[in-house]
Amino acid sequence: MEKTLELIFTKSDGAKKTLSIADPREGLTLLASAAKTAADKIIAANVLTSGGLELTEFTEARIKTVIIDVLA
Repeated sequence: MEKTLELIFTKSDGAKKTLSIADPREGLTLLASAAKTAADKIIAANVLTSGGLELTEFTEARIKTVIIDVLA
């Protein structure tokens, strides 16, 4: 089972941008405020852009879980 933390932002044109972080630490669901704090710092530092557009708002944090069954 693979897990990915996804931070979803709104860009200055209103479109969404997802930042994916592989192998997030366990128990992160209990620390949703930590994810929001990190996302807010990313926006405040203005260190990431998408297609030349700024990230303007934090929208959502979620854990995506994928189960991979190897067949051969």
